[in-house]
Amino acid sequence: MDESASNGRRWQAPVPCPAATTLLGDPAMPTRPPRVQDIEAAALLRAFSRANAALLQARTALDEAGDLVVDRFHRAQHAIDWITRYVYRDKAAEARRAEDDVVRRHADDGPEDRRRRALPKWTIWVVLIVAGIFDVAFVGNVVQRIFGAGPDELIYYLSYLPGIGLALGLFVASQRLAENLFRHRERATRSGRRGRLNPRLLLRKVLWDWRPEEETREDRDLPWDRLAGPVVFAGLIVGMLGAGAYIRAAQAKSFQALADFQPVFVGLLVLLSVSALAVKALTHNPHADKALDARKGMDRVRKSVNELTEDARKPLVEHNKAWNALRSAILSVEGEAVRIVEEECARILDDRGRRGEDGPLRLPLTVLQRAGEDGKTTEQPVLPTLRVDILQDARDVAERHHPRILRSAFASAGAALNRQFRTGDRDAPRIGEIPAPRRSADVGEEG
Repeated sequence: MDESASNGRRWQAPVPCPAATTLLGDPAMPTRPPRVQDIEAAALLRAFSRANAALLQARTALDEAGDLVVDRFHRAQHAIDWITRYVYRDKAAEARRAEDDVVRRHADDGPEDRRRRALPKWTIWVVLIVAGIFDVAFVGNVVQRIFGAGPDELIYYLSYLPGIGLALGLFVASQRLAENLFRHRERATRSGRRGRLNPRLLLRKVLWDWRPEEETREDRDLPWDRLAGPVVFAGLIVGMLGAGAYIRAAQAKSFQALADFQPVFVGLLVLLSVSALAVKALTHNPHADKALDARKGMDRVRKSVNELTEDARKPLVEHNKAWNALRSAILSVEGEAVRIVEEECARILDDRGRRGEDGPLRLPLTVLQRAGEDGKTTEQPVLPTLRVDILQDARDVAERHHPRILRSAFASAGAALNRQFRTGDRDAPRIGEIPAPRRSADVGEEG
């Protein structure tokens, strides 16, 4: 083709466009190296956050453990207060003085200890019951025969009332006669002086000159004996029983084979009543009763002391267990929070070691809006810390209710109680000498 066409223009071949030097839109940001310190600070912040969250989460369990410690403390304190009240009542000292008084009173008795009873005390009850049953049946039968009453009549059963009255009279007579006879025998056998005695003096003393000279007694001696009334009363009772025996024997005269034994029959019935009086006189011994009462009183005191001590020791052990559980819970929660932070610090140090970086591990700074004491907010850089102040309430509970407080009070009360067993009135503990259980914050904690 002819390049010089008729249109007068020169034709040229197409030429490719040059490469574009710019792109549409925002240009790409250049890549920067990571800031390791910020990454480490963020990791530490998250570690402190997890640790403080664990502390907050354990608050409820610590409060429950603290409430249990307070409850156990008051129970133990109440039990110790019972021991203190018992000490103030002076029961142990009284029992000890009673035993000492018995020992002092009979220290000079010699081979014949006045506390020795001739017969066991229960024998009098056996004899009196047997004699009473026999007297009731015997007198009732005599009265029934006198009135001619049969089982279908009321008087038949009322006939036993005189026998019951005589049995009660025999019991009263034996009691009063034994008391006054013992007093008379005690004064006569233990007197330091003994005068002459002959039939004339005996008759004179029995009939009209009962007390030839004035006598004296000390406050600790037995009361004066009065034998006249008990002897007369006992004689009437025995006489009534003898009369009934005579009547019953007279009714048996129809049996000729038994007629000769009438006096023997009367004597046997009278002897039964006299035997009851004699057994009562032998078993009655106020010195033995006093010694027995003192021994029983001391046994009761020992039993009460053992019960009070055991009742106080149990809540002490329970409180100590609850306190140890609270203390362990506090240490466990605090240790777990520290472990979370320490593990994160260890991980960061491991990463630094692998990268070959040097330099100290710096804690991050946080800027918090804190309200001051005047209510105004201030901006102060604050280092992230473990909120161990969350555990302060539990620590205060453990400190105020330390087992040492209860142990000291228990030991003081026990020592005061033991002094009552060992000493007399001079060294007996008085009000105010026994310290009460304390709950003060100045009592230190034991490791």
